Amino acid sequence: MSVKATVDETQKYTRIAMLLHWLTVVLVVASFTLGWSMVDLPTGPRRGELFALHKAIGISVFLLTAWRLGWRLTHRAPPLSSALPAWQRSLVKTVHWLFYALLFTQPLLGYLSSAFSAYPTHYLGLTLPTWATPNPALNELFSELHAAGAVGLLATIAAHLLGVLSHLARRGDRLVRRMLPWS
Repeated sequence: MSVKATVDETQKYTRIAMLLHWLTVVLVVASFTLGWSMVDLPTGPRRGELFALHKAIGISVFLLTAWRLGWRLTHRAPPLSSALPAWQRSLVKTVHWLFYALLFTQPLLGYLSSAFSAYPTHYLGLTLPTWATPNPALNELFSELHAAGAVGLLATIAAHLLGVLSHLARRGDRLVRRMLPWS
């Protein structure tokens, strides 16, 4: 039995869920792009601007993820196909919940690293309150955890994209359309 035969393609994610998903994609791509480009820059105004933008995007990802989680808990996702083996259904659910965990912890770890640095955090024109004193050891610890979390997030994105590509290429189904607003 193919997955195509058992999936009701009319059971799409809500428009809000799709919007939140694609906004998250854009912000995460922007955050990774900035993260990779800024770390090797020499200390100076340009590097500071990129760090400030990276922090603002991280805070936005955190807030957007809170909204996404609230939406997800109050609006059920379309059911997975019963034709998928149990291990694949379990993997899909694990990857989705891992996304939520990482999309919360990554910005939090970055914020904690920043809190223990000598640099303030700005968001939407506001300077967030300083509650910690500069501590190079804690700054380094949270910075390293933030970098490790980035690797975990990339691995989770890779697993998600492999699943998407599997459905597009091998399975011949249209399951992916459930998250596409234009389909």
